[in-house]
Amino acid sequence: MSKSISKSIYKIAEKVDSNKIILFTNHLKIDGELFIKDGKCEECHEDILSLQNALVCRLNDYCVCEDDECKCNDYVCFKYDWLNVAIADIVAYSIV
Repeated sequence: MSKSISKSIYKIAEKVDSNKIILFTNHLKIDGELFIKDGKCEECHEDILSLQNALVCRLNDYCVCEDDECKCNDYVCFKYDWLNVAIADIVAYSIV
């Protein structure tokens, strides 16, 4: 994805009034919240998306179970309070 993708992501997030995002790289699924200082993106970096409360899961090991207390992804998903993701590594995204 090109550098202009970061601007598009921030504009879409602002338009739908949500900072929650799902990102996919070739090997990872990342859920998190876009970090936008003071609600403005004047200082946002074009090459990196900064996320808060990120959950990173490996796609190859990801499972889907119907049980309410499903724990099959606990060993393949990792939580981070703060995570920077390189725009060049993103292959898909969705603002939720």
